[in-house]
Amino acid sequence: MHSPLKKVLLLLSYTALIAFFTPAQAAQLSQRPDVQAFIQRLVQEGNFDTESLSLVFDAVALQPKVIESISRPAEAKDWPFYEKIFITNERVEKGYAFWLRHHKALQNVQREYGVPASIIVSILGVETFYGEKQGEYRVMDALSTLAFEYPPREKFFKKELAEYLRLVRDHHIPPFALKGSYAGAIGLPQFMPSSYRHYAVTYQGTHTINLQKNEDDVIASVANYLNANGWQPELPIATQALSTKKKDLDLITPNVAPTKTLGELRAMGFKVDNSYNSSLKANIVALNTPEKPLYYMGFNNFYTIMRYNTSVNYAMAVYTLSSLLERCAQAKAESCGIA
Repeated sequence: MHSPLKKVLLLLSYTALIAFFTPAQAAQLSQRPDVQAFIQRLVQEGNFDTESLSLVFDAVALQPKVIESISRPAEAKDWPFYEKIFITNERVEKGYAFWLRHHKALQNVQREYGVPASIIVSILGVETFYGEKQGEYRVMDALSTLAFEYPPREKFFKKELAEYLRLVRDHHIPPFALKGSYAGAIGLPQFMPSSYRHYAVTYQGTHTINLQKNEDDVIASVANYLNANGWQPELPIATQALSTKKKDLDLITPNVAPTKTLGELRAMGFKVDNSYNSSLKANIVALNTPEKPLYYMGFNNFYTIMRYNTSVNYAMAVYTLSSLLERCAQAKAESCGIA
């Protein structure tokens, strides 16, 4: 529990923040029974104060646009729509420039975690255009909106809101200081608060982690995340597959770890490049197009990318962009694009 002096100081600091941030028309969110129950749960865990948290929630501005955005994510579109956004000459060129600029850090991190530089860079390219688009919502507002105004994923976002409050408490960050995406993702890698707390690391370990501005920290943190979630060095990510059997649609399970080997899938009628070892495990992945689905074999590393974002479109965009970046690196070009 806080000492009386610490409690007074906390209240004063939160009051000052609220005077700066609170809209005049803001409702008293802390008076809602569901918010009160949430506050009490955090207080019971320890190191939180009821009055301070109530002041914070009364400074929240709920964001209807957050609900609109999460209800129509780009990931739900057909692959050609998604591809047109994320696989562009500009994104390849800026990604390759980022790679050259951070060559040493990427090389060191790849050696330590086993995650290729091209994958790390492409994730940053897809997530935030290499840091240029980190989001304009106050994270506290976005997460509160989704936690208390979006029943379909209430449980998930209440967990992330609690993690966010622990994050800003432990790092001594004012609760309304951080901005992020409509889903409450933070920094260049768009880590959700739980991922920030559990996977963010410093590149050299000599300073406080900063995923908003320190690009070397970001590189190390993305690699740490993928490594911890099962990345397998030197193994493939995906390859195109062909099949004429309609029943194969029942085998599409991209959100679970691969269980069938390529040998088994080949025996079921899938045609896959013979250079891939039959013992490799893979999932059948379908990319939706206006004409007909495009089928791929997604290996374990494709599944690991989907642990970062569960969309097949997202994982394929990361893989495609990383392949283009690899081509640039192998060519040792001064600049590089798709064509």
